[in-house]
Amino acid sequence: MSKLLVCDIDGTLLGREDATHRLLRLLRAPNAPVLAFASGRQGHSAMDVLLRAGVTGGAYLIAGVGSELYRRIGKQWVPVAAWPHLERPWDAQRVRQELLLLPDIRPQPLRALSAYKLSYFAHPSAVSAVRAALQAASIDANIVHSHGDMLDVLPRGIDKGAAVAWLAKHLGIALENVMTCGNTANDVAMLELPCAGVIVGGCDEELLARADSLPQTYVAREPCAAGIIEGLRAFGWLNESDWRTTSRCL
Repeated sequence: MSKLLVCDIDGTLLGREDATHRLLRLLRAPNAPVLAFASGRQGHSAMDVLLRAGVTGGAYLIAGVGSELYRRIGKQWVPVAAWPHLERPWDAQRVRQELLLLPDIRPQPLRALSAYKLSYFAHPSAVSAVRAALQAASIDANIVHSHGDMLDVLPRGIDKGAAVAWLAKHLGIALENVMTCGNTANDVAMLELPCAGVIVGGCDEELLARADSLPQTYVAREPCAAGIIEGLRAFGWLNESDWRTTSRCL
């Protein structure tokens, strides 16, 4: 395996059925990159969405904004036990207790939660209050706000970018041979990695506003999977229907 392609699911891989199936056909060809998915959804929800969309390929699934990692074995998704790798202990109950005191955030349904991701509904203006409350309680956390009103609180060092970097190292693939693709602000962490990145057309304005700070990221005109294909060609990974194999693999 020489390359790794990591695609957000909703609005990136999915959203235009014809383009999704075209991309998946390309990825079945010899020398195609290893395909991984990265979603803000919890694992069970992401798996269900992929199944309903008829997506049977893909080798890895990063879920819960990077807090979960699965490997496909046959038709099953199996957790990768070595992830997440925490920098320090994490007390989710303590985080919940601190944030209960804030009036401007509301917990998301229990199905959106996991041991390493607490999810809330919150206006962007509430993010600074959440950060201040956690800092005052000496809780070192990663805060991800996206989709206008969704706020996720994770252990420090856990997000989509950290999960992609760990997976690439685990597979022995250099970051220069990784491409990440997304359409919302919760994809920023993986688009900030020192690798090729693609923002698909029709992305959230919040992400588009940050595009200039992501120098290795290509902003596609085409939406969804068509934008991924456009990005693959822009970075020289895909020439007509053939995958280029000249990049070095560690």
